[in-house]
Amino acid sequence: MPITTEFTTFTRDVLGRYVCNTFDEVLLTIDANARSAAGLPVRGDLRPFDFIIIGGGTFGAALAEHLWFRSTKRNERILVLDGGPFVLPEHVQNLPVLGLGAADPSSVAEYNTMNEDNKRKWRKEVWGLAWNAPEKFPGLAYCVGGRSLFWGGWSPRLLDSELPKNVWPKAVLDDLMPKNLPDGRKGYFRQSSDQIGVTETNDFIFGDLHRAMRKQLFEGLSTITDAMDIATLPDHPAVEYLDTPATLDDLAKVLGIDKLPSPPPPIQKLRNEAKLEAPLAVQGQSGHAGFFPFNKFSTVPLLMKAVREAADQSGFDDVKKRLMVVPRCHVVRLNTVNDVGGQRVSEVITERGSLPVSPDAKVIIALGTVESARLALLSFGSDGRIGRNLMAHLRSNVDIRVPRTALTALSATAKAIEAAALLVKCQHSFKKPDGSPDGIGHFHFQITASGLSASGVGSEAELFKKIPDIDTFDAHKNATDTHVVITIRGIGEMEPKNDNDFGNSVTLDLDTQQNDEFQTRRAWVNIQPSSRDEALWKTMDKAADDIAKIFANGHKIDVIKNGQVIATSVEPSSLPTILPYKFSDLNGPGRRDGLGTTHHEAGTLRMGEDPNKSVTNPNCRFHNVTNTYVAGPALFPTIGSPNPMLTGIALARRLGDHLMSEPPPATLEAGFTYIFDGSDTQFANWQMAGGGSFSRFGRTLIAQQDGKGIGLLFYKPQPFENFILRLDFLLPHPRGGYNDNSGVFVRFRDPRLPDPAPDPNDPANNSAFVAVHTGFEIQIDEEARGDKRFGESDGAFFSRTGAIYKIKSHGTGQGQQNYKNNQNLAAERWHSYEIEVNNQDYIVRLNGQEATRFQRDATDTIRGNAPSTDPNSGFIGLQTHTGNVVFANIRIRTT
Repeated sequence: MPITTEFTTFTRDVLGRYVCNTFDEVLLTIDANARSAAGLPVRGDLRPFDFIIIGGGTFGAALAEHLWFRSTKRNERILVLDGGPFVLPEHVQNLPVLGLGAADPSSVAEYNTMNEDNKRKWRKEVWGLAWNAPEKFPGLAYCVGGRSLFWGGWSPRLLDSELPKNVWPKAVLDDLMPKNLPDGRKGYFRQSSDQIGVTETNDFIFGDLHRAMRKQLFEGLSTITDAMDIATLPDHPAVEYLDTPATLDDLAKVLGIDKLPSPPPPIQKLRNEAKLEAPLAVQGQSGHAGFFPFNKFSTVPLLMKAVREAADQSGFDDVKKRLMVVPRCHVVRLNTVNDVGGQRVSEVITERGSLPVSPDAKVIIALGTVESARLALLSFGSDGRIGRNLMAHLRSNVDIRVPRTALTALSATAKAIEAAALLVKCQHSFKKPDGSPDGIGHFHFQITASGLSASGVGSEAELFKKIPDIDTFDAHKNATDTHVVITIRGIGEMEPKNDNDFGNSVTLDLDTQQNDEFQTRRAWVNIQPSSRDEALWKTMDKAADDIAKIFANGHKIDVIKNGQVIATSVEPSSLPTILPYKFSDLNGPGRRDGLGTTHHEAGTLRMGEDPNKSVTNPNCRFHNVTNTYVAGPALFPTIGSPNPMLTGIALARRLGDHLMSEPPPATLEAGFTYIFDGSDTQFANWQMAGGGSFSRFGRTLIAQQDGKGIGLLFYKPQPFENFILRLDFLLPHPRGGYNDNSGVFVRFRDPRLPDPAPDPNDPANNSAFVAVHTGFEIQIDEEARGDKRFGESDGAFFSRTGAIYKIKSHGTGQGQQNYKNNQNLAAERWHSYEIEVNNQDYIVRLNGQEATRFQRDATDTIRGNAPSTDPNSGFIGLQTHTGNVVFANIRIRTT
């Protein structure tokens, strides 16, 4: 691919060129040999990627964007590899009508009779089926952004009962469910709701039709089979996540009520009505002047923004670019080597070539549920757990048309194009043969409606952009000025099946004649509803009929199937006959969709605490692979009934925070005083000397370099005599080229004063060297890089993390240090220093273990003077050398 943008017959690929890179361009940023072969100069700043995300669809793109912004002011490199092309810049429903949604054959039989040409046409432009199965599957959206470009936007949160505590890891639930976490951050369900837009007041669906339908549904809830008591349900996200208790005005805004009656209804009634509002990932109004709304949520705009920021920050130098996206790069396999604790991925094999994985790098599999399982099986082998527990959603559709007069609260004068969207949650109690309880199952209904005015023009284009679910578009073309079309879509959960049989599972296809275009075994997908699934499905279908009766309100209805009216002016009670509780087949239409048609597959790499019962741990890492993680619904132990988007985004954000973790909480310790806790006030007490700088990001200080030599950030209010200094630090890139190198200086002279012991080998105009010449540095350098000016080799103990830098004599006497650190510090993990200085004795503890003990030479009159000896000495500070070491929680106790 040339560096310049390419022309097709119709277009110029500006978007693709300015967002994406080629695989070869990636290699040129990490591999000196590749640069030499391409005739490019070899550079000393080539660095491997710290995070390699396999799959740039919904959850891979969301994770990449989150990691990018988590790494602000830092230097981590992020690579996204996607098997599909860059197709669309945002959700298809935000664009003029393109017709890129997946079509829906009326039956498995119809699909199975198609030739390959017609199957490809059915799958449309971007949809592909990478596996074999007895069931029909639309497959995956093979493009950057994946299914997020096409989904309907429905985002109900999993109920507590859909997250069984004996199945989901406690640590995960503790992070997902709270409104706020103990450290003050929002819980991850709340974060996800904010990101995709469901915590905003519903400014997309409103108006006379919507209010009339909500009122009628609210009054008829008790007649719906297994409908949950609405008083027991959580509030709508726009209410639940308010920072203050909801007021009448807040609820009126959520419900689209311009003016409350006098006297107003009870606040609890409004809260309950709001629970019927569809939690849609849509933002229809701008938050402030100059701010454009996202409309239907997708991850591509997020990824694009991050990529363009990365390009801008790099000066359009790919070697310095920290986020790169490579489309049309299918990952075939992950090669591994043995490591402490299991296997470690050392190489990513793609259709474009191989990509080395550095020892500190993290690999994240973020493909679809089936493809993620296939890649794991191909790479790590079958362990009896990978691919198990496959779940999908049970889905049925009932499309009816009712006269406007059936909606008693709908004004006859309402003539504008209208749309409505409502949600009903249901819970079914299973019974044993003796009538005793036998667990519960969940389902819900997504109810969409539209009506047209008599003068409606271009209604189909309008409906395409208004109706939340693209799949229901054809039915709504039958709306008229006198009738309202209503879609009642039921979605039910399949029960998890993580047992010894492979009834619902992903395995590798035994037929090697069916290998894919990369000569790799395809997945074989088995999925069948159990007897309990069938019972739940039947109950859900009956409840759909109950909802149809509520909206028919004693009137006759028309029944619609695949966009065509198949029954006119019939009683609602005839629905089970016209649309039986079955799939469409050669014997006639049914209401049920195939198990694979929701694109909601989940569970094949389920997370859990017990390695014998799960594939990944609570932090989304494979139990037996030390550097490989999973993002997406493949992690779910149970599926619940909601679309997996909200939960998948929540887990992706949680994974991103685990991979780039927050510093430990700032805790109060007896006798200690914080001198940096992240606040503006305390940051103002620190001053920079020499080159580089320190940026404050959240509660952290991040070392920055600018090519002007080492730098020193020192605490300026006072020097310290004897003390214990504690702090936390993190190494984004501890090993490899341009690794993290920093240190903590103690007992040095005030760098604002002249250097009393200048060294002619050091630059005279860099005041940071005052700390080098007059104090002691507790080193941070996992590579123990030697000082090349003096011919020092790498690896010396006195240059390694935990050592007093350049105290070269090993021992316990004066001027010697007894270095004993043997820790290998992990990247992206917080580590702790405790530095104790008492007269001439120095003790360094790393992560609670003694790293070195040093006795200052009493005859040294220059280095390490206490304030009692030199009032201008005794300062403490942090060094910036190379890389981006991160510091937090700096506190001290004087002794």
